[in-house]
This record gives sequence, structure tokens and C-alpha cells, in this order.
Amino acid sequence: MENAFSVKQIQAGYCMSYILESDKQAVIIDPHITKVQAYRDHIKAENLTLKAVIDTHTHADHLSSAGIVSSEYGCPVFMSANAVSSMGIRKVSAGDTISFGQAALAVTPAPGHTDDSIALTGGGAVFTGDVLLIGAVGRTDFQNGSPEDMFDTLARLKELPDETAVYPAHDYNDQTSSTIGRQKENNPYMIETDRDAFCANARSKTLDKPFNMDAIIRANREGSAREIEHISVSEARRRLDSPDESWTILDVRRPEEYQALRIEQSQNIPLDSLSSRLNEVVGSDQQLILSCLSGARASMAAGILAAAGAGRVTVMTGAIKAWIKENAPVIREKVPVSLERQVRAIAGSLVLLGSLLGLLVSAWFFAIPIFVGSGLLFAGVSNTCMMGMLLMKVPYNRKALQRNAPVGGTCSLDGGGGGRCAM
Repeated sequence: MENAFSVKQIQAGYCMSYILESDKQAVIIDPHITKVQAYRDHIKAENLTLKAVIDTHTHADHLSSAGIVSSEYGCPVFMSANAVSSMGIRKVSAGDTISFGQAALAVTPAPGHTDDSIALTGGGAVFTGDVLLIGAVGRTDFQNGSPEDMFDTLARLKELPDETAVYPAHDYNDQTSSTIGRQKENNPYMIETDRDAFCANARSKTLDKPFNMDAIIRANREGSAREIEHISVSEARRRLDSPDESWTILDVRRPEEYQALRIEQSQNIPLDSLSSRLNEVVGSDQQLILSCLSGARASMAAGILAAAGAGRVTVMTGAIKAWIKENAPVIREKVPVSLERQVRAIAGSLVLLGSLLGLLVSAWFFAIPIFVGSGLLFAGVSNTCMMGMLLMKVPYNRKALQRNAPVGGTCSLDGGGGGRCAM
């Protein structure tokens, strides 16, 4: 059928990008900085020719890889006529189409989230960027955003057939697509028909701005984002030793792992704390080489940092395992077994022992795993672990606590990191 195309949705955290394909030709919508290799892999596997890259607006919460992808495949970047960019983009307006294979996408201005937002319709679908989300809409306090424009844009989207598939650029509730009909029934912002009430509600929202927002917008306008680089141990060592560059190894393992085995020229921010500590590494002059034990956590951390607008971020292939394999120097230190590991080991031992005794001696011994399981459930619900509190009284743990006690106080509270695009 003419204008039909396949849709490949690629998720990067809360961000959605899309590869549309028709007759072996493709376009990418809203490409994310962390997914360049995923786009390459899909294009190669399906033997596609990339005809265009489209950004539905200038993103403020993550880096776009439009410049990287368009340069590699020699195809244009399409954006709104209102977009500010130094990438040599092709600007599109109402009524323009972007063609690929036997299909085409119609461009509709969709201001509200930003003044350079567009929606793309075709093949029974609409790609709404950050204007219409599933069950929500984009916030209106970004680049020249406007609640009035948002209300008018949603009114135009309501005119699409109810069966039109909706593909947004973001989702925060594990949903991948919807339809215009379902959004008209369930999305409170689509249901609202009073323009004044809609605008008042939008303006009443007080939302945190995304971390490093100004730098992200600037990089997206310039197309200066860099792909996450993977380097060998030998290259990492060369960079660390270079007097002309300032590289730091950022180890994202848990503190006890880092203390037991670490590279001397490194600092430690655990992966689960990274989002709340971005200000320590993003926006500085540091050039980061990410490491963990084998590389998996380092790759995840690189994605977080790149999306937050970090400058030069690389991942050391193989991480510390590869570093040790090449006989590079490390610091080893004997550290006490963490309280969490002690609780897991003792609880597991009691469950195993009680189960074996219950099977081999008397059914009464099954009371032991039941008691332990109840205690763990209580600990999870109440955030109070009686076994952990008892273990803290053991001299071994009391001495370990005293050795590792911080000097002075800390005001740090590991909360959520960054702002979102949804209202």
C-alpha cells in the first residue's frame, strides 16, 4: 500500500527514537546520542539506505545524534523553519513532505512545547515529538513554549482519525504507543476544552529544568555532540599519561568494590548515585574514561553522562578486568565485608539449613525459613532490618564503622536527577 512503512522504535531511557522504512529506504526521527550504534546495526541488518534524519524540535533534556548520523550517511537533517541551528539543516514548514521509498511524512507545525516543534503524519501514524505524550503533554516553559500554542496544537491533532497511531518522543510510564482516539478519551490535556483553564493549569506547574539544559541546547543547535567512544586499556593509559590532555578514570562500581581494587588515577561515583551527582563531572573540564569491573555498568554510566551533555566521555573496553590482564598497576586493599553481604549470607544459610532439617529431621524446622522470610519481608516494608541492627553490635562491624566514619557532616541527599519534559 502506498505510503505504508514499518516502524522500529528504539528506546533510550525515557526517550524514544524511530527508524521508518519503506522499499529499503529509511528515515530516523529524534535520534538519541546513546543509540548511534543501534541505528547502524539496524540499517546494516536490513540493508537500508538512510534518506533523512528528522528532529521534531531542539531537544533540551538530552543530546541529539542527528549531526553524527547525517554526516556518516550523507543525508540531510530536517527541522522546523523556526529551528535555530548552525548544522545546515533543511527547514520545513506546513504542507511540506519528507519522502522515502514509497512513503512520505507530512509536516505540521506543532508549537507549544517549543516554538520549533513539528508533528509528522503518514501511514496511519503521527509522530508527535514532545507535544503530545501518552496520557500527558510536553511542558510549555522551554524555548519559546506557550500554553496557548499547545492548546491549539492539540486541537489540530484531535482532528486526525481516531485510529491514528501516536508515537511520542518521550514516555515516563513504560508505554510505547497509543491512538488519537484513546488520547481523546483518557488524556486529561486532550479532554480539556476550556482554553483559559488549560493555560492556567500549564502555567501553575513548577518543574525542575533538565540538568545542564543550556549546554545541551547549545550542542544540539551546533551539532557538536560526540558519539560515546570505546577505547582499549593501552589507549586509556596513553591518555592518562599524556601531558597535553586531562583525563580521569571514573569508576562507577559500589564503594566497597572500589576500595578493595582500584586504579590509582581514578575517582568513584557509584552508578546508582550518578544521576544525583552529575554536577561533579558534567560541565567541568574533565575528560572521562568510564570503568567498572567488566564494562557493563560503565556503558550504562556513559549513556547517562552523554544524555546529560557531558563533553568527552569514553568507555574502557573490558574495564578493570582488562586492565589487570595487561598487568597495569592497581591498588588492592583489604576491606571489611559489607553489612548487606553479611545479612544475605546469614539469611541464606538459615533458609537452607532450616529447609534441609525440615526435609530430613522434622517438619517443625520449616519454621526457620518462614521466620527468616517474614523478617526479610518486614525489613523491605519498614526499611528496618533487625538482623542488620544486631550485626552492627558485633565488634568486627563496630570497628569497621569507626574506621570508615566520615570526618565532619554531609548535607548530601541522593534524590532524583534532572528535570523531565512532561507536565
